[in-house]
Formats: sequence, structure tokens, C-alpha cells
Amino acid sequence: MPKQIIDVKNKLFHTAKNILQTEGYAELSMRKLAKECSIAVGTVYNYVQNKEELVALVIMEDWTRTLDEMRRAAEESADVSDGMCGIYRALLAFIEEYQDIWAQYSQIGGSSSVIASHHLMLRGQIAAQIQRLMEQFGQSQLLTLTPLLAETVLAAAMQPDMDENLVRMLTERLL
Repeated sequence: MPKQIIDVKNKLFHTAKNILQTEGYAELSMRKLAKECSIAVGTVYNYVQNKEELVALVIMEDWTRTLDEMRRAAEESADVSDGMCGIYRALLAFIEEYQDIWAQYSQIGGSSSVIASHHLMLRGQIAAQIQRLMEQFGQSQLLTLTPLLAETVLAAAMQPDMDENLVRMLTERLL
């Protein structure tokens, strides 16, 4: 009778995330993941097609959590500036968690078209959060600016010389 492992998918994702965070992108392999989970390599391929898909799924789980944090920050904010800063903080925490992994992916020849398409997707999802925030506080005149504001918040979160105070100052000046 074959060995049965409870909740293989979660074990794979948790283990993959641990390897990514402790050893880096280059050290993650399907073979190593299978060994760490005490399963056959073929079993890993029952859940994901390749390493890139695995990493994307691991990151997507945290991104979904980050979007929830952005939504909550916007809903609980006292005004648009507070909401923008809450969105910035949630995004900053996510970027800090994965910045080294993205850099490693790029260094080993990761696809720039994949990175560009993910950037556009992230910007669109951040813009949707900002749009809800603007609507919540009756700032419909700024709705056309949400993609630009999303790009600005994303850029600010990725730059060490920019911070929450700049996001607040920009938002207050727009209003």
C-alpha cells in the first residue's frame, strides 16, 4: 500500500516557502523539495508543472493576504491619506519579504516579460484598492488617477529613500 501523506499541497508550499526564505531561489529545486517533504519527485509534479509555477503560487498566497490587508487598512482609515499609507505599509511588508527572491530570479535569467506582466497585474490590483478608498471618501474626481497613484505607491515601496511620509504628503496635496 502506498504511503499516504496528509495535505501534501500545503506541505509542499510551506516547505518551498521555507527554502526560498532561508536558502534562496537558486537552492529551491523540485528534487530538494521532494526530499524535504519525504515524497517522490513525481508527486511534486502532480501539484505544479515547474519551479516557476511553484514560486508563483507561494508568492500568490502571500499577495492575496496582502490585498486583504490593503482592503482592511482602507476600510478602517480615517481619511484618504491614512488609507493610502495603510496600502503603502501592506505593500512594503510584502516587497520586503520577497525582494531578495525577485532579485535572485532576475540574476539567474528570469523572464523580464514575466516580471513586466506581473508588475502590471500588481499595479491593477493596487489601483483597485485605491479606487475603493477614493469612492469611500467621495473623491470621485481622482478615480482617473488611481493607476498613477498605484504606480507611485508601488515605486515608493521599492525605494529605500522614499517612505510613508512622502505618500501622505502627495495624497494630501492631491486632495
